[in-house]
Amino acid sequence: MKLLNRYLLVKPATRMVIEWPVLIVVGIIGAIYTPYRLPFFPFSNIAGVIVFVAAISIHIRGHAIHKQADQKSDKIEKLITGGMFSTVRHPMYSSLMLMIIGMTIASGVTIMIIPAMILSYLTVMTAFREEEFLIDRFGDQYKAYMKKVPFRFIPRIF
Repeated sequence: MKLLNRYLLVKPATRMVIEWPVLIVVGIIGAIYTPYRLPFFPFSNIAGVIVFVAAISIHIRGHAIHKQADQKSDKIEKLITGGMFSTVRHPMYSSLMLMIIGMTIASGVTIMIIPAMILSYLTVMTAFREEEFLIDRFGDQYKAYMKKVPFRFIPRIF
């Protein structure tokens, strides 16, 4: 469990180098060895690409607002509460999960659903661990932000 907690708070670029290749390799293996595909081809593939591109757009806008988002959690110096961060606390994690879902749907390979669910779960767990860290780091300021912005990932839902 300690190793998982350490992994969840590593620099996002490090996690990306591990997680995205796993998703891609599973997709390639699934495309070669399994006959099962997501329904509604090619419309589901097009929808997946649209979700993926929209998620990249959200992620890029998030980086424009939060300049230190690519840093390890303990390197963050300032709490960002404006822009998309005034609607949900973790819009960039939301966009990462949407990228994973979009890539999975775009590929049309059903077996990719398994790593997509695992990577999305790890992203949610990262947000939980990061919030614990941010409470320790910013104290009452972050607690007030949590009250002002109660939703972590999806406005008015979660």
